[in-house]
Parts: sequence; structure tokens; C-alpha cells
Amino acid sequence: MRCLPDLQRRFAAAIAAPDGIEDPGLAVYRNAVRANYRNALRASYPVVCALTGTPFFHAAVDAFAAAHPSRSGDLNVYGGGLGDFLAAYPYAAPLPYLPDVARLEWAQDEAARAADADGSPEHMLAALAAVAPADLAATRLRVDPSHRLLRSDFPVLRIWQVHQEGCAGDRQVDLASGPDFLLVRRAAEDVAIERMPAGEFAWLAALAAGADLADALDAALATDPAFDVAPALARRIADGTLRGIA
Repeated sequence: MRCLPDLQRRFAAAIAAPDGIEDPGLAVYRNAVRANYRNALRASYPVVCALTGTPFFHAAVDAFAAAHPSRSGDLNVYGGGLGDFLAAYPYAAPLPYLPDVARLEWAQDEAARAADADGSPEHMLAALAAVAPADLAATRLRVDPSHRLLRSDFPVLRIWQVHQEGCAGDRQVDLASGPDFLLVRRAAEDVAIERMPAGEFAWLAALAAGADLADALDAALATDPAFDVAPALARRIADGTLRGIA
């Protein structure tokens, strides 16, 4: 007699197997599983679906789910690897910007679900003021947990914007107008997307990776020798991207 785990594994393998090689009765279960994956990812990736069309999107989701099945019972947090999958998916090659559009949509999804941040601009300024000048360069700053950073060779923010409901006017996109350096974060009750200068992007990415202020400044200046840290620091404290001292 087969044990329950063995039966479960065989059933899962049969559900994931290609069409036409299993008991026809399993088609009901397979269709339900596929529909769940498709619906979950369509909710997370509406612009990707709009760019490709629904039939292509469903085929890509089916292939992605077969290669990377969910390890959780909650499909609301499933699908973060779709951008990387599309980068290697041969049928998506005619749309080279598609993986980064997917990465942008997933960044929004993660930002919306991220933990609430503590602290305020006033607390942040007070904490910095308490640091001795000699220690400031070695200070590490805490970044809002909802923040996500995305660099793309393509104008993915513009691509995303022209596919939003209510977008009016010129919907043309110049694919040569990249690159984009984007900050995605939760702001008030919504998720904000902001295009950043390359130097500030490098600076914030370094801070988020745990660099101190001196090393983060070096990273920014290596990208943009004209980078000015003072207004960038003031701006990111004021908008809540920087939340405290680590």
C-alpha cells in the first residue's frame, strides 16, 4: 500500500504534467490549478498581461508555474520570479523590456505588502543631529522597508504609465529613452514610483545594502561625479525613504 506522502507526490506530478498524458479525470483538477495561478499572476502583473495579450500571458504563466510551483498556500505572495523567467523565456524575446516591466509590477506588489515603517522625518533629523561629526561618515541609515529599487535599460515607467486606466494623450513610447532608475515605495495609502538620477540611485542602493554614509557617497560619485549628497539626504528624509540610524 502506498503511503499518503507518496500518493500526494504522484498526484502533484500528474497535475503538473503536460496535457494529454494523464487520466482524463485529472483535467478538472489541472484546470482549476492553472486558473488559480493565472488569476493570481494576472492580478499582480496587469501591464505584462496587457502587453502580451491574455493567451500569451496564460501560456507564460503555465510554463512559469510548471517550472516554479508555489511553495505557499497563499497565491497572493506568489510570482516574484516571473521577471527573471521572462528574461529566459524564448517566446518573450521580441519584447526585451517585458522582464523589467514585470519586475516593476512585482516591486509595487511587494511595496504594498511590506511591513509598516517606524520613525518620522523629525525623529530622523534628531537622530542625525545627535551623531558626533567625527562619527557621521561611518553612520549607517535605515531605509523604509517598503522601498524597492529598479534599474532598467528601457523606459519602463513610461511603458507602465501608458497602460494605466485613464491614461490620455500621447501613448507613444520611445524605447531608446532609457535607462530608468526607479524608486518604488509605499507613500500614504498608495504605492509611489519615482524616477531618480543615476547618482542618487547608486547612493540609495548602497545605503539599502548596509553601506555607511562615506561608502554610499563613494558609490554615488563613481556613478555621477556631480552628485550632491545634501539635497538627496534632505529629500529622502522628508519623504520617509530614510527612517533612522541603523
